[in-house]
Amino acid sequence: MNIDIGSTIKKLRLDSKITQEEVASYLDISYQAVSKWETGTTMPDIALLPKIATFFGVSIDDLFSVNHEDELERVAHILSYERLTEQSWLYAKRTLDAALQDNEDDVRALKSYARLHLKKTNDDLLEAGRMLEKAMELSPLDDEIYGLYRWVRGGGAYKTHSDDDWFIRVCEPYAKRFPQSTQLMVMLVEAMIRMRYFERAEEYIHLMQPDNSKEYLHQIYLGDLELARGNLDHAKAIWNTVSEKDSEGQYEVGERFNRLNEHEQAIKCFWNAFHTAAVPRHLDAVFSPAFLYTKLGRKAEAIEAWQLIIETLASDHNDCDSDTVEWAKREICKLQEL
Repeated sequence: MNIDIGSTIKKLRLDSKITQEEVASYLDISYQAVSKWETGTTMPDIALLPKIATFFGVSIDDLFSVNHEDELERVAHILSYERLTEQSWLYAKRTLDAALQDNEDDVRALKSYARLHLKKTNDDLLEAGRMLEKAMELSPLDDEIYGLYRWVRGGGAYKTHSDDDWFIRVCEPYAKRFPQSTQLMVMLVEAMIRMRYFERAEEYIHLMQPDNSKEYLHQIYLGDLELARGNLDHAKAIWNTVSEKDSEGQYEVGERFNRLNEHEQAIKCFWNAFHTAAVPRHLDAVFSPAFLYTKLGRKAEAIEAWQLIIETLASDHNDCDSDTVEWAKREICKLQEL
């Protein structure tokens, strides 16, 4: 291994657009001494290494340069066998930057750079997952933790496992202990249905303990389960048992009929959701029929829906000039020009 601190100092200096005189002034030595280091005539005194590293904002280890091939081998070892730290990430990045600066068509460096970014993402998400697993133990009724965990375990090389099976494995014990955690139960049931763990999904649907405002969740997910099993008529029959006075439940039923392209039933549910909602009303239940009417070529009804959005923003939210209002006005203009 060829140690060449001088060439490293020269590269750091040139990258930072710093003169030899500025380096010398900071170190309280002559610029000729810096020049000799950079040409390999002499090497810096070991006592100066901490100060040199501080000046360039690097570690002392970073000052010890090896030849190009050795550096790439070191990067390969980091990518294959080591957990990525901030220091090793910076080392690999600098090495690959230098390799690509020498030859922008260096395929080995390009592939290594891609692996470096993938490794950083996965290592970061793994560490985030470990932290959230600890947070679950400390605060098992905090729904936000499970939402975050669902997200971080969906990254990179771990995607296949983490999207569903990994989430189920880690979070199922908490669902058994805390069935009142509605968000956790919903995410768990959705994952089980996607994995086709139908019997387990049904068990957890019945274990759900949502508050009174979300009792419709049992019917929604029992319907989803039957749909996944291939029992379409049974699924629709279950969804249709959701009370027409349950605003949130009607909206969820409307979404499911919309996915099935049963547009009239979907529109009926969306309007039920809107007209039974408490003030101030959310507008999702009006946006949905507005888009559906446009899709179906029912221009007059689409215009009425967009006008209702403008009116509801004003009456329920005291909003007369937001971006949403302007958007609704633009949609009306586009429809009128058709």
